[in-house]
Amino acid sequence: MSFEQVVKAAISQRPKMDEAIGYYTKVSACSVTTDTSVPSVLSNMYRIVTGTPASIDDQSVMDIIPGLRLIHYAELKNEIRLFSGMYTNLISHVPFLADYSSCYLTVDTSDGAVYRVAPEYGTSKVAQSLDSFWETVLACYQNKVFFLDDEGYLDFDFEAEGQIGLRMNPDCAYWME
Repeated sequence: MSFEQVVKAAISQRPKMDEAIGYYTKVSACSVTTDTSVPSVLSNMYRIVTGTPASIDDQSVMDIIPGLRLIHYAELKNEIRLFSGMYTNLISHVPFLADYSSCYLTVDTSDGAVYRVAPEYGTSKVAQSLDSFWETVLACYQNKVFFLDDEGYLDFDFEAEGQIGLRMNPDCAYWME
């Protein structure tokens, strides 16, 4: 699964990310897998990690992709409630990545596609599936499109990310914006 490879790539850049995201390197299955508040579309991710708490002290290990954290499973139910209240027309969308200004990446449970949902930009398809999204993210790590800036924070080459994203997801509007 590409998601675990993404987690390993993120940790290889920032070893403290291991603890921040709750990576289960030595546990075959965590209690998250039995938590009914975790939507089934996200359960495979939460079998590998618990996610990053919104209140994390060390912001240098907050994000799995630049600017977005994997919502901690213990905060997921509340984050879904907040998302649903803000974006009432997106009832089939489940957020899994978030920033601190009401921008999300979601999985649409009706078609399995991944979308960016942001107040200032609206809704744009990012990938046809969660797996293809994580494959795109992995390609960005592998091609050093995601890198650490001089202060140790995850940054990215906007143009290179767009090129990889468009090549891997040619029918998704997000990469054409």
